[in-house]
Amino acid sequence: MRRELKILPKIGINEVKLSMTSSDLKNIIGELDKKNVNGKEFFLYQDEYIFHFVDDVLVSISVNNPDVIFLNNQKIDLMNESKQFLFKENPYFVDGCYIFPQYNMSIYGLDFPDDGIQLTIYSDNQKNIYEKDIKLAFQFRSIDNQLINLKYEITPYQSVGLLKFGMQLSEIEKIWGVPLKISKNKKKGITTENRTNSQAMYNEKGQLIQLALNCKEEVFIDNKLLSKFGSKLDSLKNEEYFINRNYKIYFKFGIALDNLGNLSSNDFIYIFSEEMIPYWNDIYRPLI
Repeated sequence: MRRELKILPKIGINEVKLSMTSSDLKNIIGELDKKNVNGKEFFLYQDEYIFHFVDDVLVSISVNNPDVIFLNNQKIDLMNESKQFLFKENPYFVDGCYIFPQYNMSIYGLDFPDDGIQLTIYSDNQKNIYEKDIKLAFQFRSIDNQLINLKYEITPYQSVGLLKFGMQLSEIEKIWGVPLKISKNKKKGITTENRTNSQAMYNEKGQLIQLALNCKEEVFIDNKLLSKFGSKLDSLKNEEYFINRNYKIYFKFGIALDNLGNLSSNDFIYIFSEEMIPYWNDIYRPLI
């Protein structure tokens, strides 16, 4: 099969169509490896493709590690343009998998593509399997969170875009969606949520006290792009700062910059609440 993937929603991928028999499939792409599940169910494999059959009818097509897909006559680079794609389509997010019920499509691993991606197109009679948990899931963006809100404007000690200090975990999830990982420090009463390119930290009351944003995101101060210029930003050039290990901290703005303010796409900007000032003042504190 061709490496260019033309997605035909609810129909198939390229020349392979859902509802084909295994003989139909072999006539198109040749011999395949087979794995039986039970008398009625089996899988056929070829290279990066997995074909799922029930009663000798193709019910799903999976492709491992697709780079580019064509959907609705639009070319989508999954490795470099996934965020724009997800914002446009607004899929549901369930256990690391994005579900697109309008297309009968799922994509697993899109947030960490280096670890592998799997795209699946499934038939209508499989919707109850693939979409069973979406009623409890969050969509990629909330109804009110339009694309323009990807701009993170810092209001010192108050908010970062739509995210306000003091918000509860459930309020942050309505804006950012379900986190990829949650960790808790019971001794300090701190909860930390990690998402792609971001981190949120909460106190023992469940209130937001700090955000960390990767410099791949657009982070602004006074409508100027902090995530690009770092400490070279005009707004910071004449401001007092404090050095704590590898961080340059501007208490006037409630921010700490990685790499002493010489930011690259791998660095983070930390935006903290007043509750976190003693933490950033303490040169003997544990590393973040």
